[in-house]
Amino acid sequence: MSRRWPARATRAGAQGGFILLTVIAILVVLVLLAAAAATTTHRMRADQARDDARLTGEIDGFSTRATVLYLLATQRLTFGGLTVDNELRLDNSLYHGLGTSLFALQSDAGRLSVNWSNPALLERWLINLKVPLEQQGPLFAKLLDYQDPDDVYHLNGAEAEQYRAAGRAPPPNRALATPLELRRVLDWDKALAAVDDQQLLDTVTVARTAQIDVNTAPASVLQLLPGVTADMAARVVAMRQLQAFYQYWAVYELLPTVPPDLDLISLHPGGSGTISIWPDAGTAGSLLHWTLTPFDDGGHPWRIDYELGLPARPRGGRAPVREAATPLLAHPVAAHPR
Repeated sequence: MSRRWPARATRAGAQGGFILLTVIAILVVLVLLAAAAATTTHRMRADQARDDARLTGEIDGFSTRATVLYLLATQRLTFGGLTVDNELRLDNSLYHGLGTSLFALQSDAGRLSVNWSNPALLERWLINLKVPLEQQGPLFAKLLDYQDPDDVYHLNGAEAEQYRAAGRAPPPNRALATPLELRRVLDWDKALAAVDDQQLLDTVTVARTAQIDVNTAPASVLQLLPGVTADMAARVVAMRQLQAFYQYWAVYELLPTVPPDLDLISLHPGGSGTISIWPDAGTAGSLLHWTLTPFDDGGHPWRIDYELGLPARPRGGRAPVREAATPLLAHPVAAHPR
């Protein structure tokens, strides 16, 4: 005879199984919620850490900027650069700043001035850019029409009518305010198509300078001097790392193709230039142009003329030449004698 279970027991077993499944489902949901919460918390902490690092880097960058400007206004500028224990070179050498920040100083005297330079240097620059000779004259004419205060055409130049026909803003009839403004001059944008903004900023200045400072000019600018080859320019750069040039005869021995009577060379960095600052090696930075103004009555000891954004420095690029030799910025790699 078969044995029958009571209906109540069957229902209790079914209810117990349902409760067990419900508990398991709730536990699974709780585990998933806990995992999601842990993932979200980890992501939020990582985002917060990145934001904190970014903010710290920006603060370090601004502090480095203020410190370098203070040093420029209070310390001597010599043939070798800014004197702080050892010189901070003004040849775009890369230095450690505060925290993770990096900075580089470049004197305007080591760049080519598109507002005031000797025309022969500008011609050599266009030759190096592979601009055909027949295009150079019209380019200079358009640059003059862009800069001069009148609306009178130079031969092969361009005034407001030509700019309107090209769908562009008319020339402001003043000197260029930043190196990147050179791309606004009619046809110069085509001549500079192969030159990126960083190369343009490294080569060109709008400051008043008609000579090239051999102590701060990059090799590419030194090659704009008559007859100077890449090897000759590299030799000058290597020599000044050991000791700055402070006598002209030493320069002309290395650059015998440069006629002394043309007065194309200088040895001092002058009172204006740029600071490039990056919060760290992988973050976008900024370039600001400074001019020392110690004789401004009631004004600041320096003036900021313009500020531009810079792309992030690629990690593994050129390494900092050394720690900045001043306790205001960072401790040097090796101790210096007091």
